[in-house]
Amino acid sequence: MEFSNIIFISDMDETLFDNQKNISLINRNAILRFQEKGGLFTIATGRSITGFKPYVDVLNIVHPVILYNGSCIYDYQTSKIIWKMELPCASKQYLHQIMTAFPALGVQIMTECGIYSLHPTPAYLQFMEREHLPYIKVSNIQEISGKWLKIEMTSDTVNQQELDAFLNKSVPPEVRCLTTGAYSRELMNAGASKGSAVIAYKKMFQLDDKILCCIGDHNNDYEMIQNADIGFAVGNALDKIIRSADFVVRDNEHHAVASAITVLEDLELE
Repeated sequence: MEFSNIIFISDMDETLFDNQKNISLINRNAILRFQEKGGLFTIATGRSITGFKPYVDVLNIVHPVILYNGSCIYDYQTSKIIWKMELPCASKQYLHQIMTAFPALGVQIMTECGIYSLHPTPAYLQFMEREHLPYIKVSNIQEISGKWLKIEMTSDTVNQQELDAFLNKSVPPEVRCLTTGAYSRELMNAGASKGSAVIAYKKMFQLDDKILCCIGDHNNDYEMIQNADIGFAVGNALDKIIRSADFVVRDNEHHAVASAITVLEDLELE
């Protein structure tokens, strides 16, 4: 069947990636098959511009990608940000409050110019070493260049329950706080999400006549799956993601994206 009427947007970590952060050959072949049949395939991820770049050629990505959990749409063909939702000024004041209450907290600020780390924790350093990603270590926020797109906090060096309680009661209305992993909490513009980004994506590229299919596993995928015409949850997804999806496919250790593409082939969508 042809896929020229379908947009397929996939999450990366714990969805397209297996637990060892590899993309299986079965997933890659299914994506290529989807693309060869006319489908528009792209990614929505919390990763940065540099963080996703190594996978552009691996996945044959020719269309813009949603990055920073929906704070930015980036075109690797032109090396330009084509849409973004910056953090409001209130986020800097709020970050100061958080760091005063939790001085050992790991803090990373992702901007248009790069990734800045105020306090790289062991969990953060392990991730950056595994991914071979560059970052700039700074001692204060005045050293940071560029518009802020996302703040990432790594909590392996603080009391997690105390941090979550602080965040739950103090986050400003202009800012969104998102749990994206065991040791990961993120601050973004309150209007930013993968869900708002996919809506902007369809409007920007005049794709309203296309069928939007999205797949994911975690909190940052919830709005995206809700806004999809066909939403897929991987087998290892959170319960809220599974409840919001139209289909539950295999887990990320068993080629979840390929499983979803097989479902689309069986549906024979017009």
